[in-house]
Amino acid sequence: MAQYLVRLSLLWIVALRAFSTVWATSAVPDRMISGTVRDAENKAPLPGVNVIIKGTQRGTVTNVDGHYELTVPDQDVQLVISFVGYLPQTVDVGRNATLDISLKVDQKTLDEIVVVGYGTQSKRNVTGSIAKVDMKLTENLPNTNVTQSLRGRVAGVQFTDNGRPGQGGSILVRGPRSLSGGNDPLIIVDGIMFNASINYLNPNDIESMEVLKDASAAAIYGSRAANGVILVTTKKGTTEKPTIRFNTFVGVSDWSKKVKLLSPERYIEKTLEMRRQLGLDADPSKILTYLSATEVPNYEAGKTTDPWDAISQPGRVSSYDLSISGKTNRTNYYLSASITNEQGLIYSDQQKKLSVRSNIENQVTDWLTIGLNASFLKRDLSGAELSPSDAYDISPYGTWYNADGSPTRWVVAEDQNSANPHYNTFFSKNEEIYYNLFTNVYALVDVPFIRGLSYRLNYSPNYRADHNFNFTRQDPTRTDNMASASKFNREDFDWVQENILTYTRQINASHSFDATLLYGWNHRGVQATTATATQLSSDALSWNNLGLGGILTNTSSASGQDGVSSMFRLNYRFRNRYLATFTVRRDGSSVFAANNKYATFPSASLAWVASEEPFVKKLDFISSLKFRLSYGAVGNQGISPYQSLSSADITRYVFGDGGSTSIGVYTNRMANSNLKWETTYTTNAAVDFELFKNRIGGTIEVYNMNTRDLLVQRSLPTMTGFTSVWTNLGATNNKGLEVTLNTLNIQKGPFEWSSNFVFSANRNKIVHLYQSDTNGDGKEDDDLGNRWFIGKPMNLAFDYEMDGIYQVGDEIPAGFKPGFVRLKDRNNDGKLNADDKTVIGQTGQPLYRWGITNNVRYGPFTLSVFLNAMQGWIAGFSEADPNSNFGGNYPARALNQFDNEWWTAENRSNTNPSLGYNNPYQHNYYFSRNFVRIQDVSLFYDVPSKLIQRAKLTNLRVSVNAKNLATWTKWPGTDPESGGGAKGFPMPRTLALGLNLGF
Repeated sequence: MAQYLVRLSLLWIVALRAFSTVWATSAVPDRMISGTVRDAENKAPLPGVNVIIKGTQRGTVTNVDGHYELTVPDQDVQLVISFVGYLPQTVDVGRNATLDISLKVDQKTLDEIVVVGYGTQSKRNVTGSIAKVDMKLTENLPNTNVTQSLRGRVAGVQFTDNGRPGQGGSILVRGPRSLSGGNDPLIIVDGIMFNASINYLNPNDIESMEVLKDASAAAIYGSRAANGVILVTTKKGTTEKPTIRFNTFVGVSDWSKKVKLLSPERYIEKTLEMRRQLGLDADPSKILTYLSATEVPNYEAGKTTDPWDAISQPGRVSSYDLSISGKTNRTNYYLSASITNEQGLIYSDQQKKLSVRSNIENQVTDWLTIGLNASFLKRDLSGAELSPSDAYDISPYGTWYNADGSPTRWVVAEDQNSANPHYNTFFSKNEEIYYNLFTNVYALVDVPFIRGLSYRLNYSPNYRADHNFNFTRQDPTRTDNMASASKFNREDFDWVQENILTYTRQINASHSFDATLLYGWNHRGVQATTATATQLSSDALSWNNLGLGGILTNTSSASGQDGVSSMFRLNYRFRNRYLATFTVRRDGSSVFAANNKYATFPSASLAWVASEEPFVKKLDFISSLKFRLSYGAVGNQGISPYQSLSSADITRYVFGDGGSTSIGVYTNRMANSNLKWETTYTTNAAVDFELFKNRIGGTIEVYNMNTRDLLVQRSLPTMTGFTSVWTNLGATNNKGLEVTLNTLNIQKGPFEWSSNFVFSANRNKIVHLYQSDTNGDGKEDDDLGNRWFIGKPMNLAFDYEMDGIYQVGDEIPAGFKPGFVRLKDRNNDGKLNADDKTVIGQTGQPLYRWGITNNVRYGPFTLSVFLNAMQGWIAGFSEADPNSNFGGNYPARALNQFDNEWWTAENRSNTNPSLGYNNPYQHNYYFSRNFVRIQDVSLFYDVPSKLIQRAKLTNLRVSVNAKNLATWTKWPGTDPESGGGAKGFPMPRTLALGLNLGF
């Protein structure tokens, strides 16, 4: 009883003391103070500075003009002012109503921090080729995936986007290296390999992105790093005061370009001209007799349909992102949730995305820190989207809907090539959902008693699951049973475990180094099942009872892949201006043959900070100058598991004797016991510079990359019983130039104009293949079947070359007539055959890429304009063929086509053939994919602090954004960047309104 009374008394005392403290605090009236935070040296205002009342979580952030306003108790208080790159400062408020503050630069953090893999470095000390993506330039743009932030903004990185909701496009770093192996870069998120698509990440969760481009930078990841590495670092808390941020944008989209099909008038011209080509009657007054029975009533009624409009829907996009972050003496946290909805331009093409993230780190003791980075994502791509290819050749006089409003099966019933794109969607249902749970649990130990030694343990499981369910119900007007259903389920489970030991030591004023040791394991596992049922006896249960099917088909698969890695890296600095990095990594992968599973990848790089030399310091216009040189090797394991082993498959056969089905087992793949790593050796030289007090800065880099032991799926003669085998052969080479330039053009008062320019040029070629010379001409043989040519780019067009159009009066070979294409007889032997084919041009990647961003700021307004361009490449456009199976167009039938005009006796074109040309040599038509595009235009308005303080906000930014505003190109398809042809999905032009606010 006594103990109970003592405890109750203590509780009363604590409660009374707390109450008195609150009463005393509340009794003190508040007052408003304001001021401006500036750079102590150049007096420039500093936006985004944290101004916190000491000992509390109350505070604010300076606006774009460095101004702040804060309500403080009317008593003696202190303010803590902190900003990245500057020394923190604590000041007494006193009785001041206005308090201006000057912050001094922290020389230790003056240089930008760059993630280098298994750690960070000052950009000043980086010796490899690492490009940092400025996420602040894209954080307020209507980007729904991460890769859009790379588009045209990083020298040497090519990102192509197909414009569809939920589709990620592709990334290529410094051109292709491999002929058959993967060319995708390795994605690292918070130090861990991320095997899912990079588009599974929420752009608003990303603090920084670095692209490791040369072997010195990427060799630390050895395995799969031959195609470059993209490092993604997610956000953490930065201020003691909890920061709540809400970002949103909503936008509408329209077609940036529609492929030019025949108008109704041109369609009639086509019908008449084709009859003339066939020698048939072509009287315009008899057009009703030339059209199909379905087309006639629509023609008479003047009723036409644009197929692109018929398959379109309003394009819309919206995104809502909420985050809360902060830090205390022991704990750092960042929590976020995001919802994104996209509705594409094609009917039923859409995406809904939900993502949440939790980054929590706690310093348990002075020497132990534990943390958890976890993210969950759900992508819903459900919906049976229409196909533009189905709409492409539909007659403008076709009938799309029945009298009851249901879609017709054939838009022109008499020509069943023109399927109604809405038909399958009307009778179908689809559920396509992807889940991703990515986690990294880590512990960091600062080893006691050994200063500079630390140990980090990472364990990162990654679980992914997706399913794709499809159902087609019965059309009551059909006599055949079309009801069917299918279910596809897949699960992936990956994990990475790493042990990292780091030691940092400053020996004396001249010498310092840090060393990193790594040993780790990784695993990838996948299993998938597909079950299909056709001829359902009832369609009432959709895909929920496949047993109702008359024909059942099931398939399943599973695979596993394991790897082990060890690495050592040494960074050495002498007098803080002579820098060296040495790395060696050894990787083992189960995808290779038993005696070749391991490979070693060394690298070395040197740097000289010339601006630290006394004789350079005398040059006032040089702020910073550094030279870099590196050489190293990285590996590529971009093949599926078990490719070095022979494999078996089964076949089913009924002998016809009334017995059951027999199962036969046969070998379907040849083993290769020598299959090994593909390796790329890279030499990189660069200069980094800052001039005229940092008003002009940038990087110029040149590189040479040699890839050997290419992973190639080589074709085999059929007599062997196999079609191909994976092997190592050949070599390729990549050379390139990259330029990045940042300029501060004008800075005067509230007006500022800055620019960023990136340029890259890449040349790749096949050095050798099979090293065979079967024709004895002293040159290595090309591989015509795969379009691989010694000394030529890996991706190119090899075809007959057009040499105009045969005109009336020309000497025309047998089988040809005026209006047909003339092809070049390149060897002048008087006949046309495969020997006359030649390289038309480079495909796949441009020769040159450049982008330029201009940012103009005046007071609270900021205007940003980004131009993106790619030049020096072509692609085939088969739809330009007016009349052949090759082009898929048939002018004599009730079908539409690409309007490329055509040769007639009255309009004798020398570039476009007649409708009667049947393309006997099956050559393609090639167009330039060169383009210059206004990629992003954004106008931002930062609401003045006097207004947002009333709403208890720390910042409020409103923006108007336009994406894909205008494109200049001669490419006739949907988009030159993605290579979308006449039947591709359209690239959207988007206008969006954005809001960014903080509490």
